[in-house]
Amino acid sequence: MPASPTSDEALGALRAPHDGAASVHLNNAGVSPMTAHAAAALAEVAALSRDGTLAIGALLRRYEAARATFARLIGCTADDVAFFQTCASALTQVAFGLPLRAGDQIVRLAQEYPSNAYPWHRAAERAGAEVVVVGSGSGPDYAVDHDALCAAIGPRTRVVAVSAVQYQTGARVDLARVVDAAHAHGAVVVADAIQALGVQPFDMAALGVDAVCGGTHKWLMGPLGHGFLAVTPALRDRLTPILHGAITYGTPDDPVDHEKPTRGDIRRFEPGTPHLLGACAGAASIELLLAVGVERLKAEAMAMAALVEERARRAGAVVRARHDSPFVVVVPSGDPAATANRLRDRGVAVGVRAGGLRVTPHGFNRAQDVDRLFDALDAG
Repeated sequence: MPASPTSDEALGALRAPHDGAASVHLNNAGVSPMTAHAAAALAEVAALSRDGTLAIGALLRRYEAARATFARLIGCTADDVAFFQTCASALTQVAFGLPLRAGDQIVRLAQEYPSNAYPWHRAAERAGAEVVVVGSGSGPDYAVDHDALCAAIGPRTRVVAVSAVQYQTGARVDLARVVDAAHAHGAVVVADAIQALGVQPFDMAALGVDAVCGGTHKWLMGPLGHGFLAVTPALRDRLTPILHGAITYGTPDDPVDHEKPTRGDIRRFEPGTPHLLGACAGAASIELLLAVGVERLKAEAMAMAALVEERARRAGAVVRARHDSPFVVVVPSGDPAATANRLRDRGVAVGVRAGGLRVTPHGFNRAQDVDRLFDALDAG
């Protein structure tokens, strides 16, 4: 069995595909480049699948190993992790699976990503519940007003739905504080962690969060179209599956019994054929990131974000909203969307958020990537 790579070796493997590459990836809060490890896992699963039924045992073993890898990242057990098509699908399962009633309240921040807003509003409408939207992010730095957020949590609150890191500017939510406020009223906390996992240390158990949703195509550098849910056993038992299939109730070989209850474990939320490609490829990328170490990845990314900020300020540009996340919003002299398109034409990827260019370097980025960004901006 080969020895596990050191942090330096793993970081070198993460960076190697980008050394001398034609493209510069500085929109890792949007869609990151997939790691070579993830691409290799995709190929391996596809090759195994050519054996059809004879490959099922080997494929399912890889799938369950992937579940354990995601659990290590999140800070839970493999029995707490279910796989979905997207982060939005996982959020929808929690929103529509909870036993909400008329008069219940759901608390969320005004600046949430749409996928962590719409499911809660639709679920509230169905149940006759109310969504309390806490104003936040209207200031120049988009900071989270924790006093207002916690003050909105009360006896009627059943759910607090927040992103661990806000998508526009990287503003962080103090999840431990929110959990304390919510649990004091018997409410659960559902965290969208897609902008945190992979570049922010995260421990679901230590934080006391009840559910964590995410996807692999951002900081985890995995494939598009794969999401996941981690949920505590107590909340799992309260959630009704919103998708139903053979696995929801047992195995594909069980006879149909329409009075049969759903199974009790986490697989009740995975109704049919498992999402093998996404889970295995995502896990392969996560294994590499964990080998580097999330703390180190954050430090490397924050160093590049600081360099972006320094270069932008030196150029006289407005820098908006710097938080303890590797997000830098740079306001260009021209239209942000048009500027981002020009950068894309030059092989430099950035996002457009909060009225500027959202530059989000990862641990694999280097100073030369920042040089290329500003060279492209200077070229007009």
